[in-house]
Amino acid sequence: MGGSQAVTDALVRDLEAHGGTVETGRAVEDWHDLPPARAVLFDTTPRAALSITGDRISVPRRAALRRFRYGNAAAKVDFVLSEPVPWTVPDVGRASTVHVGGTRAEMVIAEDAVANGTHPDRPMVLLSDPGVADPGRVRGGRRPLWTYAHVPAGSTQDLTEAVTRQIERFAPGFRDVVVGSRCIPASHMELHNANYPGGDISSGAASIWQMFARPTLAPDPYQLAEGVYLCSASTPPGPGVHGMGGWHAARRALLREFDVRHVPGLAPA
Repeated sequence: MGGSQAVTDALVRDLEAHGGTVETGRAVEDWHDLPPARAVLFDTTPRAALSITGDRISVPRRAALRRFRYGNAAAKVDFVLSEPVPWTVPDVGRASTVHVGGTRAEMVIAEDAVANGTHPDRPMVLLSDPGVADPGRVRGGRRPLWTYAHVPAGSTQDLTEAVTRQIERFAPGFRDVVVGSRCIPASHMELHNANYPGGDISSGAASIWQMFARPTLAPDPYQLAEGVYLCSASTPPGPGVHGMGGWHAARRALLREFDVRHVPGLAPA
């Protein structure tokens, strides 16, 4: 219970059990804001890492990092519902995550519109209904539902109506179970997470080229300079709920900075 925050809490407890500390509420804007360390791992965009590290990164590498392209965006719409989503096909309601796009042709039209800088009438929507997997998220007959829709980078548009219409196509009566809603436009996503420039939740365009050359074409995409590493979704294997960017960057830092050739066991004692 407790949603994805429970995962974060467990990771923090494990880190503290191994002697680590977590400090929040401090903006890191310059190298001097960091404590002395043999290795610094940036879970940031290349843009932020460049701003903080200054001339610690070589001139050619800095130039390559500045060419890293950021992609289109997502606008988030959160709902509070009085009942489960009234899907026309009831089995859809058994899934806690649903991609609401319509036919393949409709999805192509929607994504093409975004790529050309316009807002589609029927946007590609990802919907999460956490109460399906975790009944503890349903309180007093109210249940959360969050969605995001693909939009052009930097969009300021409120997507509440467009997302509601899209869900209504496959769940007639959805409007009637909405108790409240809130939209976070793409342009505001960066205020919540600086790794989402312009609302790009992938921390960089996920093109074929940038899935390999992420953030640059280099033998080691994680090491930016001696003792400086990038470990965010802007590194291989790209965006997703997998943490592999951090895993690979940590392995390289352990090897190069500490000569640790085998990953130490991190299981609870």
